[in-house]
This record gives sequence, structure tokens and C-alpha cells, in this order.
Amino acid sequence: MNKQIRITVSDEIDHLLERVAKKLGKKKSMLARELMEQKMYDLQIIQKGLEDL
Repeated sequence: MNKQIRITVSDEIDHLLERVAKKLGKKKSMLARELMEQKMYDLQIIQKGLEDL
């Protein structure tokens, strides 16, 4: 089941997300989700969670 979360970012980050998302042809929310998931992967949070299963 999918969950929704709400995040607050500065105006500058919001503007940057909009510009990059537009350039990539993605929704801003999808880009933010992908960036969050990538950071979690980089920090090995996802791998550790899977190992604990």
C-alpha cells in the first residue's frame, strides 16, 4: 500500500525541483521521491532494512 507524506522545503529548493523536473519531463513530486529514495540507498538505509527482514 502506498503512503503519502508531506515535506516542507525552501522556496529555492522548490524552484530548483520545478526546473529540474520540467527539464526531465517529470512531476516535481516524483523527482523529490526519487531523490529521497536515492539518498536512502546511498546511506545504506534501504539495504539495512532489507537485511533485517
